[in-house]
Amino acid sequence: MSHDAINSWVEKAKNQIGPNNGSDNNVQVITRAAPVTKGNIIMDLAEKLRPWLMTVFADLRDENGMLVQPARVRAIALNVAQDLITQEQKHG
Repeated sequence: MSHDAINSWVEKAKNQIGPNNGSDNNVQVITRAAPVTKGNIIMDLAEKLRPWLMTVFADLRDENGMLVQPARVRAIALNVAQDLITQEQKHG
């Protein structure tokens, strides 16, 4: 396909959908909702726990004397979230 053909196709598409033609009022955008799965719930909960855990582990050091790394805090948040969701499904 030549560049001229591609450019003319792009121009036609811009003219049909562009903001200048006033047809945007008739356009309805439909997005696919993310499925609510156990994994998605765990990830959402872990991302909410992570900032708080970062403050808890801010000045703590690991067994090698190094400050606790953000990746380790994220792993802790994921483990805590997984345990909370698993316990909630067992008991609730």
